Amino acid sequence: MATTLAVLESYLLEEGLKYSVHEDYIRTSFATDLYRDQEGDPSVFIAARLDEDGEYFKLMAPNLYAYPPDGPNRADVFRVLLGVCWRSKLIKYEYDERDGEIRAIIEFPLEDGTLTKRQFLRCLNGLVQIVDEYHPAIASAMSGGPGSLDMAEDVSDSLRRAERLYKLAGVERPRVSPRDLLLEE
Repeated sequence: MATTLAVLESYLLEEGLKYSVHEDYIRTSFATDLYRDQEGDPSVFIAARLDEDGEYFKLMAPNLYAYPPDGPNRADVFRVLLGVCWRSKLIKYEYDERDGEIRAIIEFPLEDGTLTKRQFLRCLNGLVQIVDEYHPAIASAMSGGPGSLDMAEDVSDSLRRAERLYKLAGVERPRVSPRDLLLEE
């Protein structure tokens, strides 16, 4: 029993998420705290796709970054991308050596199973969260900086703690730069 785009669309509809259906994929996007796209917008575009007659699921964030194949920090960029894959286990980064596109993807076979709503939402939320969390390290490596995965995780943890504090206090979260927010224990 394969999964269809209509099933994925129903999951998005049930959650009240905005999306658009295209010929062979569903497109949606989410706001981010740290990640900025190539135009500087704080959002990540995501495409959900089914291949092999619904027996293979793909959720991808295409065009996250562009890094030239002969870029000077190539080794550090790839080290950071592979480090994220090692630490997250959910996503992998892909690199197109022809045009320098870097994308994040989650993909797996469904075969005769159906992708459940819970699985789909876990993939969707995980993709956005991981892209957002590790953006500072990837951007740093691309610009010749250290690309510290530990620092990216620390900043992300501080943002999550601050979000919980704002929620507990019943106040709206102010828009501050994540670089300005590093909570101490």
